[in-house]
Amino acid sequence: MRQRWLSRRAVGLHALVSVVVPACLFAGWWQVNRALSGNFLSYLYSVEWPLFAVLAVVGWWQLVHDVPLGAEAKAPSQEAVADRQVLAEPALSWDPALETPELRAYNQRLAELAQRGARKTWRNPRGLPPDGQAGPSQQVGPSQQVGPRAQMGPGQQVGAAAR
Repeated sequence: MRQRWLSRRAVGLHALVSVVVPACLFAGWWQVNRALSGNFLSYLYSVEWPLFAVLAVVGWWQLVHDVPLGAEAKAPSQEAVADRQVLAEPALSWDPALETPELRAYNQRLAELAQRGARKTWRNPRGLPPDGQAGPSQQVGPSQQVGPRAQMGPGQQVGAAAR
């Protein structure tokens, strides 16, 4: 219990709520004075600011009593492990005879990429090796380019102004 109220996170929350609540109450008091001076919209604000103070206290209470995700992690029970084993389904199998030629070529390409292990990133959308040497099935033609260069005409440069 002591750790809940005196942890680094809790002390920060205490400091925050000790500043926010008085500021909201002061703003509400200020709006009451403005409303009494003739600003009728301030009647709404004079109610709203104390509600913000209450909201801050409720949020503070919830965050102080919140339990971090890793704190209550425990090993799964025997029943949970047994339930997972009962729910596990057999692995799916695929019949290559059902593939179209396009699908077969796509799956072959995916298998090549998986074997090579190159990562696809926004800088390397094709997953080509870092040295830039691609095999015959990995050559990128002009119609397959991705990014701003794919929309450029001959002789244009990236970032060149349109004329």
